[in-house]
Amino acid sequence: MEEVRRKSEKEFIVKEVKSRIAQGIPKQKILEELSFLYKDKVTIVKQLEKTPSIEKKTQYLLYNNILSILLLLALAADIMTLYRIDNKSSNLITYFTALNICLDVIFCIGVISFKIETYSWIATRALTSLIVIIVSYWYYYQTVDILAFISLGLIVTSFVLGLLLAVKLCPTRIPESIEVRINEKEKIKKTVYVFPD
Repeated sequence: MEEVRRKSEKEFIVKEVKSRIAQGIPKQKILEELSFLYKDKVTIVKQLEKTPSIEKKTQYLLYNNILSILLLLALAADIMTLYRIDNKSSNLITYFTALNICLDVIFCIGVISFKIETYSWIATRALTSLIVIIVSYWYYYQTVDILAFISLGLIVTSFVLGLLLAVKLCPTRIPESIEVRINEKEKIKKTVYVFPD
């Protein structure tokens, strides 16, 4: 029963955070407000850390669009590669190329919708491209289509841009020192972490 309550509380927290960020409320204020309403402060902080503010989305929209275009170009290169694979090729190469196409679509949708966790997962896509190239060349002694290298280059560029963009869209919390009164005479310094946006 406790498990169900925690799960439903997490769902409410996710909805609340997204709703309040969409309204333009600063993240620190959202954290303070929701901390009084819900016990699960860890989920609140995690959701705030991976949800970009409206200002950041607007500020980095051009770079996000460039990243989306790079992923779409990689998708087009992979589709052309799949059509150019001959019947003598291994099924493994065909499967990995099809997997690349699926990953391109998933990551492109994640980038377009500003899902920050997607940006770092683009590295897995680069890994599958490397597997296709290595399997094609070393195990089956086939020449590797130039489109596979183009796709790999686009994905590596996308990965680097995605990591930089993820840091800019959702900056880490910064430490701030505040004084807290213990009693009438004593004060202590306490470090709290606040959201910069």
